[in-house]
Amino acid sequence: MAERQEQEIEAEYDAWQLLLEQMKEADVAQASNLGQTLAPAIASRFEDLTQRRYQNLQINAELGTEGVAVAGAIRPTDRISVGTREQLSTLYRLALAEYLSTTVVLDDQLVQSDGTRMEWFRALLAEKARNFQIVVFTCRPSDYLTAGAMVPKGKSFQRDTDGGFVRAVDLGRAVRRK
Repeated sequence: MAERQEQEIEAEYDAWQLLLEQMKEADVAQASNLGQTLAPAIASRFEDLTQRRYQNLQINAELGTEGVAVAGAIRPTDRISVGTREQLSTLYRLALAEYLSTTVVLDDQLVQSDGTRMEWFRALLAEKARNFQIVVFTCRPSDYLTAGAMVPKGKSFQRDTDGGFVRAVDLGRAVRRK
């Protein structure tokens, strides 16, 4: 009876082990498919953003960045600036949010970006806001909004622009402490 119980426990353990292995394989396959789907869009946007300074962004099937070509030589991503890495990370997040049709939250994600790249991102964010929700928390709204989209001084705490696709909210005025 003890031997039969031991065999049942071993069979159950083997079944759980097989299930775990199959789930891991499915996870790898799904990540690979996602990587193959999103990589071209991310790489193309990154080249546009950097005005072709960085080309041939190498993204593996699991959406890991393996390197980028700079002046014909492949460099690891830790050799590019912090600001450029943040911009690349933002492109990953936007591509994934668009693919999943979900919301993305950015918390001053682009603080290390220069004016030219912020202008590029402002246009991209306005374009993507028509497809999925983007929430940006920032203490520098002029980085993300055009002058006409800023919340005006006064009692109002929000402003809608771009046909209602962009809403700026001044949380300092919107949230009241008691």
